[in-house]
Amino acid sequence: MGIHPDILEGLTTGIQAEVASYVFYREASGKTDRDDFKKTLMDLAAEERRHFNVLERQYDSLVRSEKWISTADAIKEDNLRDIEEDMTSRHRDLLDRMEQAKGIREILEMALKLEHEAKDLYTRLKEKTDSEEGKKTLDYLAKFEQSHVELINRMIGQLDH
Repeated sequence: MGIHPDILEGLTTGIQAEVASYVFYREASGKTDRDDFKKTLMDLAAEERRHFNVLERQYDSLVRSEKWISTADAIKEDNLRDIEEDMTSRHRDLLDRMEQAKGIREILEMALKLEHEAKDLYTRLKEKTDSEEGKKTLDYLAKFEQSHVELINRMIGQLDH
């Protein structure tokens, strides 16, 4: 059956997107005085790090065996790989845009864009795989990104109160 040619490329894009989001949220947490926002942004950074590990595990399995590992194995939190500093430096342009933002609302709007892009990527990839495990993993990630969209929208709503 083989792997659809766009899958590995898409997973690479996803890995890079998760690293970018991790870096973004980690830095964004320092851009607000609200403790509740700081905590939420750091929680989002941690979730993006977990997503990075899920994608990396699936990518490695596909390269080695042309098979998706079970979603349960992919989402295990043991031995989470750290996101290294050289990986984060590639996202300097994103951080530069954050520095130019005119407040937390604009930063949260940037976050919304990142989350929509990730959700759309996983949804597109899900349509390109014949593997049930692949579909489960990608659906899991797309739903997580949608929950991030909803969370960030709630944070934006709190700015008006």
